[in-house]
Amino acid sequence: MDQFDTSDEETENGSLDTTPLKIDWLDLSIYGCTADLGITSLPGCKFKDTWRCMKTDVAGVKDVFVLCTNGELKKYRVKNLLTEYKAGQITVHHHPFFDGMTLAMSNLMLLLEELKALLTEGHKTLIHCYGGLGRSSLVACCLLMFLDPDIDHGAVIDKLKSLRGSNAIQSVKQYNFITEFRDNLTQFKKAKTEVSRPVSR
Repeated sequence: MDQFDTSDEETENGSLDTTPLKIDWLDLSIYGCTADLGITSLPGCKFKDTWRCMKTDVAGVKDVFVLCTNGELKKYRVKNLLTEYKAGQITVHHHPFFDGMTLAMSNLMLLLEELKALLTEGHKTLIHCYGGLGRSSLVACCLLMFLDPDIDHGAVIDKLKSLRGSNAIQSVKQYNFITEFRDNLTQFKKAKTEVSRPVSR
């Protein structure tokens, strides 16, 4: 029995687009990860001239990180996407934030720790926002700097633009966030250490 609900997967003008979804795979093997990270646009998207099949788009994926808000999922006619992922035995990690924006450092670190653990364990993992260019590239850039203490922000931005295209990183706010990530990571770790340090009497 098909585990995905395809009852609403019909177009008004024709059939679904079942051509392979463009997924770019970020090789992280030099950091001890036994699986690559897939970066893509919204699977199953049904908006304007785009009408994709979610079942085909995510075949073989075990974990998916969704950066779209619930409002976006409704707008792009995949409002039940998270439920359908789960029905297809895909583990969902929902970390929504708005298009063109960034997320709180504490939330980002939680996301990066989850990604690192899964990729180290060899889970086939996908991350997506709507277009797979802004938010997804932001997280991927930060992941690279999180895994590699020596790589700088310019190198990771160039790497993502080479992988996803020149439109990767969609806003000045996102670019600045990546530029400042290394310093913010240092401050975050310092604050975390101070909080965990026992109070002397």
